[in-house]
Amino acid sequence: MSKLNLHAPDVAVLRFVNDLNLRAPDVTVTDSQVALNYLKEGNLRFVNDIPMPRNTNKADMEITKNGQKPFAVILTCADSRVSPEIYFDQKMGDIFVLRNAGNVADPSVIGSIEFAVGALGAPLIVVVGHSKCGAVYSAYSGKKDFWPALQNVLDGIRENVKDSPNAEQGMLHNVCCQVDKIKANAVVMEKGATVIGADYDLETGEVRFHEGC
Repeated sequence: MSKLNLHAPDVAVLRFVNDLNLRAPDVTVTDSQVALNYLKEGNLRFVNDIPMPRNTNKADMEITKNGQKPFAVILTCADSRVSPEIYFDQKMGDIFVLRNAGNVADPSVIGSIEFAVGALGAPLIVVVGHSKCGAVYSAYSGKKDFWPALQNVLDGIRENVKDSPNAEQGMLHNVCCQVDKIKANAVVMEKGATVIGADYDLETGEVRFHEGC
């Protein structure tokens, strides 16, 4: 454990992860705090290069072939460097992932969230932005020379970031705007799902959670 160079609280969490937290994909999670802990612990494993065992793929496929019980919905950017299954160190059937440029809660995303929360019972929704996000930086710049469909996306993001002091703060503001939009959804409110924001650091691999977003 000493080679990980963790702070004392992290060591305690990591021991808990190693001892207890290998969730089988057929286990239902109804508590959003338990779900959040799975994500925090998984990111801790990722940052310290000690991923969970990957020798259960066939068994996991057998368990999930007729259904799924994801414990969290993750809305994040389409950027190839920010795969939540990797930086949260999760396996098949664990997280319900939605991705597009700028992690935008557009109608297709909202509909997918309704399914994940309403039909599958996911108790937690996390909107994850990331550092140096090309979509946010481009939207923040106010440029108008992109392809039509992309420009439409960026124009929508710009409304969330135009008053930010810089593009990185804009990324966080955009995350919070998407969180607010999801929180207002009728199905999300009816099911009592928890919705929070987060951001992923491309340099360190760390995810910071913003539960008050």
